[in-house]
Amino acid sequence: MAEIRTHPITDSFIGCDNPIKLETTQRTRRFFLPSFSKDAQGNVHLRGKFIYQKKASTGWVDEDGLSLRDVKAGDAISFELNTEAMNHFLDGISVLHKTTGIASLEERSERFSVALRNKVIEINDENLKPVIQSLINKGHSSHFWSELAALRPEEAEKFADHQILGRRRASVREFEEAMQKGVWDEPAWDKFFDKNRWIFGLGLRYQFLSQLQKQAHYGGYDITGRGGQKGDSLHYTVGEDAKFTVLVEIKRPDSAIFQITTKGQSYRNAVPGFNVEFANALAQVQVNSRTWEIDGSQKEANRDRLENEGIYTIYPRSLLIYGHTSQLDTRVKRNCFEIFRGQLKNTEIVTYDELLNRSKFIIGEMSGAASPTD
Repeated sequence: MAEIRTHPITDSFIGCDNPIKLETTQRTRRFFLPSFSKDAQGNVHLRGKFIYQKKASTGWVDEDGLSLRDVKAGDAISFELNTEAMNHFLDGISVLHKTTGIASLEERSERFSVALRNKVIEINDENLKPVIQSLINKGHSSHFWSELAALRPEEAEKFADHQILGRRRASVREFEEAMQKGVWDEPAWDKFFDKNRWIFGLGLRYQFLSQLQKQAHYGGYDITGRGGQKGDSLHYTVGEDAKFTVLVEIKRPDSAIFQITTKGQSYRNAVPGFNVEFANALAQVQVNSRTWEIDGSQKEANRDRLENEGIYTIYPRSLLIYGHTSQLDTRVKRNCFEIFRGQLKNTEIVTYDELLNRSKFIIGEMSGAASPTD
């Protein structure tokens, strides 16, 4: 459901306060600002204009440009919308077009909610409306849901599934947008994955992973308390009778896999050299795994806590989230990278785009399971 806010301009012209955001970067943004007009027969029509803004020290400022009225014969003006921007535009226009059919649109300074008929329940009883509104304002109390589950358990389950699916779809869109913009650092990615632990829920070996400890300490301290090793997060596989720890290390999607060389140059005999950052990240997660195995997991407090929960550390595996397959732009690089990571023992390397597409697959599976009730 979308809420449309309007304000009066003239007797036949109504402004709309809801711009359709098309594209936004750190420095620029484009959006469509809609409005409504009413003809002599009382029919309401949608209109609007595209606006391009740049960010200044005082905030967003409209960028001056050539008006179409000033275009001379033979001149041409055009701008392109990418797929994401076009989808935003079409979704927004669809909602606004439905708004034109609302009879009370001529009422000034009003808010209107637009939704598909099969997605809403019309409440004509004025006594019932405040009761339902109260439930909504209270965030649907546990008593409300327990009553719903008792009366219609299948409906409560369907709603819960769709709520989860909606949140995960939003997370995948955020994931993809963050990769495209490339502005998040490692702590930002770590925070995102911590908030969306379901993304790591299915390992490449089809073992479910659950987070045990964020920013885990793996051991390695000397007698002065220095020299300890710390990683991004400690997970464990989930089984009925036994669970095993797995270390996860997170870098950035733009982290370089190979050395930057001149065109056509390679490390040796058509073998591209790995970037130092890549080698260090791999060494870090492997050293952390070894330290955790022989030190951290063997400390009495750690071992007792974990084994009481059925979690064990035996030659722990590790997962490194690093880079993007767009860097594998030659046959030599593709061969080198895939052969290398395929031969690693107990360490899996997953690129960000592979992780994103796996997230989309999980969403697709959830959508397919939910489709009969949609």
